[in-house]
Amino acid sequence: MKIRSPLSICLPLAIFIAACVLSLPTLVIAVIWMTIGVMALGHRSFESFPTTGIRREWLRGYRSACLWFCHLAWWPWYMRSTIQDIGAQIGMSLHRTKKTQNKGLKSPVDRGSNGDRD
Repeated sequence: MKIRSPLSICLPLAIFIAACVLSLPTLVIAVIWMTIGVMALGHRSFESFPTTGIRREWLRGYRSACLWFCHLAWWPWYMRSTIQDIGAQIGMSLHRTKKTQNKGLKSPVDRGSNGDRD
């Protein structure tokens, strides 16, 4: 089992802070990303996240806040099955819409297409 290093746990927080300091657009993107993460994962308790490869000292105290931030930053990983389901539903809907539009395009040929005037 590979132990996760403190650097790999603290890196999302460091990137978030750098993005916030860098410029206003990256601040907005970072805040939106983390807001989506909170909305997607906020209902889960901290204990429900995997702890394999994480030292015990990261599960309690101030270090747990950094670990919690890391989990929130990686929210697409935890939501991948839900994202795949939603993507499949959107794909099927688009496929049905495209089929419906193609059936509508197979209408009879216009009378005025041969150059004759009515």
